Parts: sequence; structure tokens; C-alpha cells
Amino acid sequence: MLARHPAIAPRTAYCFGCNQSFEGGVPAVRFESDLVPASDRPELAGLYFHPGHLIRYANRRNWTALAEFLEKNGPGKY
Repeated sequence: MLARHPAIAPRTAYCFGCNQSFEGGVPAVRFESDLVPASDRPELAGLYFHPGHLIRYANRRNWTALAEFLEKNGPGKY
């Protein structure tokens, strides 16, 4: 399961996929997933991403199941 939630990022927030800010009204997305280890789920739920950037972070964190799901289902959707 991968749940996508639109969010309004604080002015000081950064996308964890590309490390760029959300200033200028760029939409943010937050996620919940059982495709990451249980110990990492709170981490994922607390992060903001630009649409389509979750796969970058999944690959950096070696969340293989999540990265494979995103590749299969179109990373741009998430």
C-alpha cells in the first residue's frame, strides 16, 4: 500500500527527493506506505516531496520494495 496525501509545506520545508525548497507555491506531497520497513514508516510520513520525487529518496534509502513499486507503476504519479 502506498497512500499519497497532498500537503501544504511550510516555507522552510525542503523536498527530500531533490533538496529544493517549496517556496513559490509548489505543491507538496506526503506519503504513508507498508512498502518500507516498519521502523522507517514514521520517517516517511513526516517528509515532504515534490510530485514525482519519492523514487529518488526511496533509492537513496535502499527501500527496494517501494522503489520497485514506483518503477512498475510510474514514478511520476508519486
